Amino acid sequence: MAVLISGLLVTATLVYFVYTLFISRGLFLRSEKKLREDYPDVAVVIAARNEEQNLPQLLSDLVNQNYPGQVDIYIADDRSEDSSWSILSQFAKKHSQVHPVRITTLSKQMTPKKNALTVCLKETTAEIILSTDADCSLKPNWVASAVSQMHADVGILVGYSQVKAQSLFQRYQAMDFIGIMVANAGIMALGPAWSGSGQNLAYRRSAFTAIGGFNPVAHKVSGDDVYLVQNIPAKTGLKAKFNFDPDHFVETMPMESVGSFINQRIRWSSNSKGLEKTDPLFFGFLLSAFLSNFGILISLILGIINPFFWVGVILKFVAEGMVISSGATRFGYWSHLFVYPLWFAVQPLYITVVGLLGLRGKFNWKP
Repeated sequence: MAVLISGLLVTATLVYFVYTLFISRGLFLRSEKKLREDYPDVAVVIAARNEEQNLPQLLSDLVNQNYPGQVDIYIADDRSEDSSWSILSQFAKKHSQVHPVRITTLSKQMTPKKNALTVCLKETTAEIILSTDADCSLKPNWVASAVSQMHADVGILVGYSQVKAQSLFQRYQAMDFIGIMVANAGIMALGPAWSGSGQNLAYRRSAFTAIGGFNPVAHKVSGDDVYLVQNIPAKTGLKAKFNFDPDHFVETMPMESVGSFINQRIRWSSNSKGLEKTDPLFFGFLLSAFLSNFGILISLILGIINPFFWVGVILKFVAEGMVISSGATRFGYWSHLFVYPLWFAVQPLYITVVGLLGLRGKFNWKP
């Protein structure tokens, strides 16, 4: 048993290490300098439910964008029970580019967030679509930066997101999200499109239409962002690109409790089901990361603390540290790095639990 577990740990960690080498290399590649200089019409689409605390900041950021072209903002108030609709209505009276859309009943054809975004998209004819979440804050050149990189061969643009953090728990969340972000950025710079966050996306309406919109995944509660990032390049021949421009970075609010944080990560983990068929390369990365963490956890539980255990632990510490520090160089989050040892220590239990529960679909989401 000890030989089997030690062999699993070292093998999985070696595979994981190779993946991190490629991700780190991608993070240091410089993106092309050529930027488009025209200013096409843009639509920003957002799904919101009970977001009265966050909408004023988001709306202020959106109506104060430095973009010479037309920017129309479509926000779906999806059955909110707070003052979200009142806030949206007041902004719409003052700013003609704000177009609130009210949803009062559940769709029978599509899960809530996908339905809300689809309803917004039906209200606009703009070719370039930007999307973020209601709890995000945006920089003044967020729209301009995205449009400048949406060349004719780009179908979807993924942007960097970072958790707003002050407390230790919030910084832990930030470090965990950084790991996800930099892995996606590094691998996308090399070509493959693994994932992205709905907090910061831009894509072509024509590409969205070509993949059937959200209809192929209408029944899935989560994963609208992952679906777009993977399917637009796969089915249209257009590229997926990561935007490394700091003007396009967004910040998002942290989870308020450990329970809500774990629930969110389980929801994200549930999107990995079926990847072994649709994207074996991405599946191999996730599997090697899971088995590396699982191997460390089971070794600790069974007391298998031998030289192979320490080889696995040290190799994993170096691999993840290499990616995190490479990402800090590109994205500038140096102030969060002191949390890395804590984050690394928690990973074996956290990844094992979240991964297994994600496969079972054990999470809660806004009804």
